[in-house]
Amino acid sequence: METLARADLGGGWTLTHFDEVASTNAELVSLAQGGAGEGTALSADHQSAGKGRLGREWDDVPGSSILLSVLVRPKFTVNDYFAATCAMSVAAVESLRALGVSASIKWPNDLLLGKEKISGILAEAGESPSGRFVVVGVGMNVNQDREQLARLGRPATSLRETTGRLFDAEARDALRLDLLKRFKEAYAPLQDSFAPAFADLLGRYRTACATLEAFVRVELSDGEIISGHVLDISNQGHLLVELDSCIRTVSAGDVEHLYA
Repeated sequence: METLARADLGGGWTLTHFDEVASTNAELVSLAQGGAGEGTALSADHQSAGKGRLGREWDDVPGSSILLSVLVRPKFTVNDYFAATCAMSVAAVESLRALGVSASIKWPNDLLLGKEKISGILAEAGESPSGRFVVVGVGMNVNQDREQLARLGRPATSLRETTGRLFDAEARDALRLDLLKRFKEAYAPLQDSFAPAFADLLGRYRTACATLEAFVRVELSDGEIISGHVLDISNQGHLLVELDSCIRTVSAGDVEHLYA
């Protein structure tokens, strides 16, 4: 595991970039349990054992993706941890839009270009002798071509396919750093004054969320499947789905947008 670069964002926020790790999230969870501070971030050109939501693998070719994880130590309550994922979702959308790429959020934490996935976010919470922590990881498709994307087994796209250009190491470095800076900007105010900062952040999330007001099919963790119209996203990050006879609150599930 060779260290390729380090960057200091100020305020204790640092980014260390490696050629390869097993998983940026797993490495950072280990560092968190050892006492690493808020704002410690790791990235890599390749993960040998990357993972996504619901236990899925995250497969990548070296140099093809942005693979970034950030450690935070929230002062706010466990019930409000969605705010950390929300901050990364908003940061990723706004980072892509700065490139001229019109991304949207698919609840709870995927990013779409049209109907195709370009990025996924995975948050893992834990306890350490230094207190509670959350590791927020993001994987973004950058240089994959159509053949590589087809092997993912689901509709997906990349910045290469969208913009028509390859992102060299320098361009990936710039994108990675921009994403981390935007996450810091979105997350840091939550630590000082949670309620107003989160109201602003959730407003940005809702504006960018394609799932809001969509008709969806949701497979719940117990295997139940529901379909309905999404009315809203709660302050805890739950999906409020209008069914024929009631409104269901969905805290976790696999969502499919149903298009006309």
